[in-house]
Amino acid sequence: MANYAPGTPRVMGKYVKPYCGCGLAMTVKTAWTRENPGKRFISCPKYSGPKCGYYEFFDEDLPSDYYRDLLWEEHQKGKRGVQRNEMQEQIHVLTMEKNLLADELTCTKAKLQLYDKLFLILIGILIVFCVVFGMKA
Repeated sequence: MANYAPGTPRVMGKYVKPYCGCGLAMTVKTAWTRENPGKRFISCPKYSGPKCGYYEFFDEDLPSDYYRDLLWEEHQKGKRGVQRNEMQEQIHVLTMEKNLLADELTCTKAKLQLYDKLFLILIGILIVFCVVFGMKA
């Protein structure tokens, strides 16, 4: 499936028809397929969905396969760069979340140690009361 840059509502000029056969305003798109990298075309807005089927390239073919492959590879490098930046942002967010969870875990462990000490103190007090009141009875 081809990837397309966002289209413009229509282009007025001697090379572009403003409306297709179904009466909708044509849009300009850029094909990023391996066969037509960077090649602009006009199409009906229904080109991707329920198809009107009308499209027409208005850019000339590149002079050779070498230029077509070169443009395709450069476009792919750009896409990989964007993906790499997105991954680096995700790594940063996940690292921050990990640090927050580590801090929360440290606090929870400290609270549990405090609760253990308080429990032992209460058990000690309970034993003292039992011994003191148990001896008088």
